[in-house]
Amino acid sequence: MHRLIAAWVVAFGMVAAGAGTLLAKPAESLFTAKKIDGAELRFIGNVPVAILTGTPAEIGRQHAELLAGPGKGMVEFPKRFAERFGVEAFWPLVTQAGKTLVSRAPQSHQQELAAIAANSDITADQLAVGNTLLELRRLGCSAVVVEPARSKTGAPIFGRNFDFPTLGDLDKYSMVIVYRPEGKHAFASIGFPGLVGVISAMNDAGLAAGTLDVERSADGSRKFNPTGEPLAFVFRRIMEECTTVDEAEKLLRSVKPTTWMNLTVCDRNGGATFEITPDHIARRNAENGIVRCTNHFRCDGMSVGEECWRYDALAIDDLADKIEVREVQLALDGANQGAMTLQTMIFEPRDLTLHLAIGKPPVSLNKMEKIALAPLFKH
Repeated sequence: MHRLIAAWVVAFGMVAAGAGTLLAKPAESLFTAKKIDGAELRFIGNVPVAILTGTPAEIGRQHAELLAGPGKGMVEFPKRFAERFGVEAFWPLVTQAGKTLVSRAPQSHQQELAAIAANSDITADQLAVGNTLLELRRLGCSAVVVEPARSKTGAPIFGRNFDFPTLGDLDKYSMVIVYRPEGKHAFASIGFPGLVGVISAMNDAGLAAGTLDVERSADGSRKFNPTGEPLAFVFRRIMEECTTVDEAEKLLRSVKPTTWMNLTVCDRNGGATFEITPDHIARRNAENGIVRCTNHFRCDGMSVGEECWRYDALAIDDLADKIEVREVQLALDGANQGAMTLQTMIFEPRDLTLHLAIGKPPVSLNKMEKIALAPLFKH
């Protein structure tokens, strides 16, 4: 089984750099405002925001009833990808590998996925594959944290670009999903319908996180550990269980990662980047009050010495004045990757405020919708 999962990574890695039709063309009205028992889909400006509440089974049912239409388009894209590049023969392998990885996710997340499948025409297999693609490491992103001493507001600011080839359609599926799980922290996940794991998010304690792919490591670790816990679900656990950067670090060190990844995390007092491999986790704190991160490791024993123009573009630590949200957005725009930059966001952890730009990429200089998360987190 371990060889099967590794082969899945290789098979999809062979075609991941290509271009073509990935998603079904979305309908003209992709999202529709709607209220159901215990949940709601509304618009804040141009941003679709779903609010889900309750047990894993209840949240899964609500997800299905509110988002089954666009969710179907999202979970179908891996198979379309395989068909487009002539590797559909690998599909049974891909499906089994995704199911195996999901079986290592927390039971609550598995129950949520099962409820989505039970209440929609999205299959469990489609959800398994769609929610384990983070392990393929195809995200090219940028992040910067401004610590309180350097911030004009006296509070931290965390900005992040999410970069991914849209192939003409993916940007139309961007949304915010607010989770209010029973007995856990509420959080807002910036992602896509059908995605249960976390790529970018902030919780009700003011803890925010964003993932950044890494392709090379000097620590001698293997690129993929098929016995690990899928990282998108680990990062969701951080949102549900943690309140500070230190608590996030403790949780990260308690699990077995599947692959190489950067995770930038920021709480109400500051931030750090965790450089993750199957064998090691290193913490990189702020320098001159700023944490910068792109798609390379920089800690001793992890870095292979790569240069990155986007990392240089995020060098706002030499600004003489205190830094504000607009300057963080300008830095992120300087690091944008054109047609790949489909989400730009800035978190203000103390105020529980999200500034979000979505739409046709690049969105990094677009007007950002200001979303007050505190009222959305309340039951």
